[in-house]
Amino acid sequence: MTNQVSVVPGSNLSPAPRGEATRKHFWQNLFAACISIAWNASFLVMSLALPVGHSRGDVGPGALPMQVSVFGLIVSAVYLVQVLRGLDLGGSSDSVDVPRVVGLLGLFVAVALSANWIGLALSLGIGTGVATLLFPGEKPFIRAIATGVGFWAIAYGLFGKLLELPLP
Repeated sequence: MTNQVSVVPGSNLSPAPRGEATRKHFWQNLFAACISIAWNASFLVMSLALPVGHSRGDVGPGALPMQVSVFGLIVSAVYLVQVLRGLDLGGSSDSVDVPRVVGLLGLFVAVALSANWIGLALSLGIGTGVATLLFPGEKPFIRAIATGVGFWAIAYGLFGKLLELPLP
């Protein structure tokens, strides 16, 4: 018997040794957990401003965002506990690609600001299509168009038409 967890030799699936190796990405994971908790908490606060239900007992526009944010808070809290327990949940061993991160943040803000003028479905479609161009891969323009059309179809068809949610 060997001390490996995996039956595939050299698969790198065995647990990391205790000590400094388990804290390799500690600060990255701690930062990600705190940002996730803050994001979901702010989402919950904003969803509390929406009506949860109608007088007829129907679910109102605030119910789904509240449920999503509570679920996000639970998952983020579990993630934070795992990080504080010392589990190495992975992270970037290289330097962070700051231009790509700034580009994605700028794109996120542009999508949020343009939704009122061109509509949420179209804004999401264009934003996700452009976001795929920031990552390497084969046939970037075909991938960008397919991603953009897919997100537009989900936003417009599923949320706008099927669920009849009023989209900006």
